[in-house]
Amino acid sequence: MPAKNVLLVDGTPSGIARMELALRGEGYNLQRACLREEALDIVSSRDIQIVLLALDFPSAEGIQFASAIRAAQRDTPLQILLLSPVSAEDAIRGQLMAGSDDFIRVPFDPFELQARTRAAQIRWESQANLVKEREFYRIAVAEEERLSSLVLDQNRSLKDAYDKIRRLNEELEKANRELERIAAYDSLSGLLNRRSLFSRIGVEIDRSIRLDVPLAGLMVDIDRFKGINDNFGHQCGDMVLREIGARLSARLRKYDYAGRYGGEEFFVVLSSSNEEQAMRIGERFRKDMEESRFQCGTETIAITVSIGVARYIHGESQEAWIERADRAMYQAKQAGRNRILGA
Repeated sequence: MPAKNVLLVDGTPSGIARMELALRGEGYNLQRACLREEALDIVSSRDIQIVLLALDFPSAEGIQFASAIRAAQRDTPLQILLLSPVSAEDAIRGQLMAGSDDFIRVPFDPFELQARTRAAQIRWESQANLVKEREFYRIAVAEEERLSSLVLDQNRSLKDAYDKIRRLNEELEKANRELERIAAYDSLSGLLNRRSLFSRIGVEIDRSIRLDVPLAGLMVDIDRFKGINDNFGHQCGDMVLREIGARLSARLRKYDYAGRYGGEEFFVVLSSSNEEQAMRIGERFRKDMEESRFQCGTETIAITVSIGVARYIHGESQEAWIERADRAMYQAKQAGRNRILGA
């Protein structure tokens, strides 16, 4: 069944009203909660599929609250979208690690909120279908085991029963792997989602320090992306995000990683690469985007990107490293967009 029940959580009635106005007419059954206890009671007692959680409390409390919401529906799929100001990066990161699935910067664009909520609905439906499939296979395996026991009692052949159980177990493992993949990847771009990206960044930093090898990163931002959504529609915007995700995946080396950092921003981890090598890789991608044209319906769209490059400095935190790449990207935008600059 499609995800319809959406819980809006904000400490202020005006915040809930803004979310409600953006989602009005989208076909959702909107529930509202200003207090944490009220939100937890709704999640625990009603069939909620998506929670829009405005972060207006300290980071540690926010992490605990997101975990509590997730725990209230531990056995059923649930999408948590975090709404947070740009200044609350540490809280955002903690919330994502605690179980949030996506975040939106506030003040938000109503169209972005609608698109992110639709994306959460798609993720929820995929997860719900996989859970149903997993339960089906679990029941099927249990039933097959019961039948196998009857076969033993009646002195029948065990080989056919064994083969059936093996195939069902393989299907169950396949469903579990697919569920894990959905949990790790952004459904729109096909790249690592933010939570998985930060986990991979930590692994690569440890590897860089342990083996004393260079490490570099690219912060890639689509130029004037809001104009694409405004002029051509969100379907065209989604197409651009999918295409950029596919092109990044196709052009990376097998030991490099790319993830959707947020909105129209992507972060690329370049293993065993110094700043000069990262600049060459980033420049090839920038030029590729500049020379490409994207077809959306009857419209042909030209896309450019701005890229910031930063090598990892041993001893700095991953947050500091990413921030340097982000600053370089913004400097590229301020210098005229469609260019690449180093930190």
